[in-house]
Amino acid sequence: MLTMREYFYKSLKNFALILVSIIVLVLVWIAIDWFLPRRFHNGLVLASVRFAKQIGLTLLLGILVFFGYKAFKIFKTAESPSQEFFKMTPTVIIWLVVVFLVGMLIGGQRGGADCRNNNYNEKLNGGVKVFDGKKYTINICGSGVNNSPFFGDGMEAVQLTVLNEHGALLARRRYKVFWDGKPGHEPIGIEKDKLTYYDDEDQDGPRSVTMPPTWLDWIRARLLFVD
Repeated sequence: MLTMREYFYKSLKNFALILVSIIVLVLVWIAIDWFLPRRFHNGLVLASVRFAKQIGLTLLLGILVFFGYKAFKIFKTAESPSQEFFKMTPTVIIWLVVVFLVGMLIGGQRGGADCRNNNYNEKLNGGVKVFDGKKYTINICGSGVNNSPFFGDGMEAVQLTVLNEHGALLARRRYKVFWDGKPGHEPIGIEKDKLTYYDDEDQDGPRSVTMPPTWLDWIRARLLFVD
């Protein structure tokens, strides 16, 4: 059977195959969009941007299924599955670290929140709050109202961040605020051990952030495709 190094090189080949397949699919998608009638021109591209989160999660699920199937085949044919698992473990750890770091990098840059021009701390009850004797800064910043005639919904994407007294990011949430209707633009609620907020896009009741935030919130704040 394969050695640890061979498992790693094999995973690189599989990853390259997946990456090339995605690039080809994107090029085909753009080509199809190019030949659409004028009134639908750029429609597929705009739809892809609009549903980027769903597409990304689908791709991630597909990649996990692909590697899961490969691992299943190895275990099924191996004379000693436990030994093969041991040899694959370093490769799995390396890829998990890579995915986590990339998610942190991209997740920290996405969202488009502009705290200089669209700071809603006063409107939505942000600012310095005290939980269990400790001070936390709750920032709520917007990215501009979506007035696109193609996908416009009159809602503004906002980003809520929780920072400790040293300015370190502890939690992040992204949601939408509907300024021109009711219910809409509800300020965040402050309770003893949590803060609550409303996502006007779903309107399925209040959501919450445990205060102080947990280690899962710390990880969630740095992951791609997670609101």
